[in-house]
Amino acid sequence: MLSLTAQDVKTGVPLADKAAVIQALADWLQQDGHVAAGYGAGLLAREAQAATYLGQGIAIPHGTQESRHLIEKTGIKVMHLPDGVPWDDGEKAYLVLGIAARSDEHLDLLKQLARTLSRDGLLERVKAIREPQQVLQLLQDDSGSSVATELMLSVEQLAVKADAGSLEQLVEQAATLMSLIPSEATALQQSDAMHIGQGWWLQQTPTSEQPRVALLTAASTDIVHRQQPVNGVLALAVKGMAHKTLLNKIADWLAAGRGAELAGLNSAELLLNALQCGPAPANRHQRLAVVRNSHGLHARPGAMLVQAAKPFEADIQVCNLDGDQHWVSARSLMQVIGLGVKNGHRLLFRAEGPDAEPALNALAEAVSGGLGEELVSPEPKADTVDTREPQGIALNTRVQGVAASPGVAIGPIFVDAPAPFDYPQQAGDAEAEQQKLEGAIKQAGAELNATLRQTRDTQARDMMRMHGELLADVSLMQGVTGRIRQGLSAAAAWWSEIDAAAARQAASDDALLAERAADIRDIGRRVMAVLCHRRLPSPPTHPYLWLAQDIGPSQLVNLDTSRVLGLVTVGGGASSHSMILARALGIPALVAVDEAVMTLPSGTEAMLNGDDGTLWIAPEAAVLEQARARQQEEQERAEQDWTHRHDAAITRDGHRVAVAANLGDTARAKEVADAGAAGVGLLRTEFMFMARRSAPDLTEQLALYRQAFDALEGKPLLVRTLDVGGDKPLPYWPMPKEDNPFLGVRGIRLCMQKPDVLETQLRALLMAAGDKPLRIMFPMVADWSEWCWAKARFDIIQAEVQATNVQLGIMVEVPAVALNAAVFAEEVDFFSIGTNDLTQYTLAMDRGNGGLARLSDGLHPSVLRLIKMTVNAAHAKGKWVGVCGELGSDPQALPLLLGLGVDELSVSLKRVPFIKAQVRDWRLSRCRQLAEQALRAVDAPGVRRLVAAAQREPGTAQ
Repeated sequence: MLSLTAQDVKTGVPLADKAAVIQALADWLQQDGHVAAGYGAGLLAREAQAATYLGQGIAIPHGTQESRHLIEKTGIKVMHLPDGVPWDDGEKAYLVLGIAARSDEHLDLLKQLARTLSRDGLLERVKAIREPQQVLQLLQDDSGSSVATELMLSVEQLAVKADAGSLEQLVEQAATLMSLIPSEATALQQSDAMHIGQGWWLQQTPTSEQPRVALLTAASTDIVHRQQPVNGVLALAVKGMAHKTLLNKIADWLAAGRGAELAGLNSAELLLNALQCGPAPANRHQRLAVVRNSHGLHARPGAMLVQAAKPFEADIQVCNLDGDQHWVSARSLMQVIGLGVKNGHRLLFRAEGPDAEPALNALAEAVSGGLGEELVSPEPKADTVDTREPQGIALNTRVQGVAASPGVAIGPIFVDAPAPFDYPQQAGDAEAEQQKLEGAIKQAGAELNATLRQTRDTQARDMMRMHGELLADVSLMQGVTGRIRQGLSAAAAWWSEIDAAAARQAASDDALLAERAADIRDIGRRVMAVLCHRRLPSPPTHPYLWLAQDIGPSQLVNLDTSRVLGLVTVGGGASSHSMILARALGIPALVAVDEAVMTLPSGTEAMLNGDDGTLWIAPEAAVLEQARARQQEEQERAEQDWTHRHDAAITRDGHRVAVAANLGDTARAKEVADAGAAGVGLLRTEFMFMARRSAPDLTEQLALYRQAFDALEGKPLLVRTLDVGGDKPLPYWPMPKEDNPFLGVRGIRLCMQKPDVLETQLRALLMAAGDKPLRIMFPMVADWSEWCWAKARFDIIQAEVQATNVQLGIMVEVPAVALNAAVFAEEVDFFSIGTNDLTQYTLAMDRGNGGLARLSDGLHPSVLRLIKMTVNAAHAKGKWVGVCGELGSDPQALPLLLGLGVDELSVSLKRVPFIKAQVRDWRLSRCRQLAEQALRAVDAPGVRRLVAAAQREPGTAQ
């Protein structure tokens, strides 16, 4: 902890201007070696952004993020201004602490400072300071004072979003909540209110009775008292030191700058999360772990964490330091997933018991190992723009949803309406109801285990195990038992608890975590079916489109999927467990469709399009006939494409194009030749660096690359060097959180921080290649110096290994490279265009933002112009250009890429025969004409209309 000495304090400073005080503090910090010149500007910039006046005559000016690079070492300097200096909103500062914070060493001191604000008569003591020692004494932490009892809040003493128009009205309500005798209620209301920071106020009175407390937050954001906002008030009837712990917890929130967040919590969050959890006792062991799962701790990895905790005797708790910071049992799945842990969040574990240390080691290791998941970047979010049809769906109507699994399906609808569970709300025999509940849970668990034994899919088995953990969750059972003891029946208690837990999960800010509410409701329905002696709805025996409010994963696993033509849900999301399974099973699916579809009669014919996200209800016979004919044609075309997959990709006028395959791992290299690919056009090597506890060594990498070369039998292997960073973190390579990881340290920038990682990878590649064709490209290059740095590392290792058939290139993902392609073309052997990132950076649209999905199109003329610039620069120097992004698989993009002069298209293995066949349908001359027209278009929809018209021309394509 950072501590102040008398040398860090000056009293009697004769300054009367805020700017002069700030500059004097900056000069003092610079003189003592804490900051470099210019830090004063950062302090002033912060003042323009946010208030630094804490209250009680104290201000804490500190620099901006942009000025942090000027800090040499953390330091705090304190000035006392006997006449005060006007600071913010008419307040005067008498004690000013200038802060240069390089890390978090100063936070304990700030918490200490925040606690001093609650002391009686503090402002007068601040004004009266004459010696540095008085400042140190004022800031001394008194939290160690003996506390006989601890004043705790209960729900009866809380009023969240209280209806009041003034601080006085809030305090009047507080007196009522505290049940004060009339004289003490009057004394509380007449006491001097203290602003303790960030809109929080303290009002207190002594009492000869039992100490009491009330906490209220204001519904209105317009309440002002003494020119300061009123967000909340803590009212105390104090006796001794019983109130100190509670007061210090609020001070901790204010010291962390989270006063507004504290005021926004609901009653449960205030009671369970914010104010009732103190620090771990001294006899407890603690361990910190950072979650690197792409979607945080949702149900499946949460279940793995719970399983890792169960073998130990120690009492193990966990707290999300980047969440609400409340402690929960590490053995409760419901509580663990309720922490809302996201990628990059820090988990603090604490344990008490005979095996506390090994328990913490095991949990930290489990988290760093990914908890059964690959540590990869999140999938792009689905487009959630609400374009759905209004209520009341007519026949021959198309309903818009969100595409969740591709493909087209036609068939009768099976409307799986929620099963109506009939049960009494109340019951007289709590013990009998408890036995019913336990029996139902046991039976549901047995059915779940039977499903698990029959399931072979690894992903499905993981989901079933997770559901088993939810059924056995201790906190869930405790909640239900509590409701039964209050007089509810077993069914009413169970469903109330399930409904509440699912609602909490659905309210998560993280879309994927919110979608996991379906898992909770799924296990809830299992138990309800047993309790209410009901069979869950059975699907028909003929093929069908399954319509449901939501579809639980276990329902999908249990079905004969050969009969399920497609899935449609009102709720859920494209990243839900059910949709993950749907994609794995190749079932077309939509989510987020209009709830009115649930009123349709089962048996209604419909057409589901999982590509454009539509459901066509009872289409006319002619439409159905056309759709079935198109399905048949597509199937025949796919079979024909596969038959001719080894034919060259040559346009009708004789232009040859290479069609290669994108691979995510070396294991599938053996499928490249069979798919008709010209080789591997992109091997993403990050797969071998993820989901492990340390980087792969030379031997491991060498074996994997040799596996790929052997499988390719002389076809070229194009490898992208390690491409990870802020958006794709490695568990063993901790990095600071970045506000925008796509513009941060990733790709070649990250390798420049650890050259040995890149050098090992290059050595393994060159040794594995020998005389086989190897193409190496560096990702995320934006500047000439980055290329020179990477090329120098390659040259050193190549001089030692001397592989004989190697080309070296770069990814074109950043517009700067395309604009400067003529310079890079002097040295690189090739360019490979990553159209996903190039589009993202060119259009300034996050590729994972569903709301921008329709605008973020790689066929935007600006992106096409950058591709053209790259091709022209490369061909002028005799170099080749490939496209390895998603645009290469787009049939509308294909003629434009050919017309722009792209030499190689690299697509997924499954798309290779299709893309090769598409190339054979076009003439290069027509493609060039289209490309010239596209470059003059104004937007991406215009380009697509242009190509669509050309595709309909007889004899040109298809």
